[in-house]
Amino acid sequence: MKVNRKILVVDDKGMNRYMLGGIFRDHYEIVEAGGGLEAIELLEKEKDELAVVLLDIIMPGMDGFGVLEYMKEKDMLEQIPVVIVTDDSSEATSVKAFEYKVADMVIKPFEPRIIKRRVQNIIELYAYKNEACQS
Repeated sequence: MKVNRKILVVDDKGMNRYMLGGIFRDHYEIVEAGGGLEAIELLEKEKDELAVVLLDIIMPGMDGFGVLEYMKEKDMLEQIPVVIVTDDSSEATSVKAFEYKVADMVIKPFEPRIIKRRVQNIIELYAYKNEACQS
């Protein structure tokens, strides 16, 4: 089973990108975007190498839902799992995110060991699913 080794962390706050990247840096290459438009550029460039996207919803300019809409239009959501990592715990945001078929949603502040295990499970599940679809 081939598991991609890059994680795209999208958050407008550098400290959040640093903290999330630090959780996974030992096993993955971390690619960072400070906003939605930068995330789209990186998605186009790195889409075949990404194991997962860790995506904030609330960002100036293009928010996380704009990124999800782009990924939906480009049929990326079936191949690249997205985990929403956000301060917004509202039901409306959760419902909207899961309508895009995101893999999971984690509310900040998070426990690093828990997000690490959840994201690792998602990466393995998608790698297995993508391999099965190619067979």
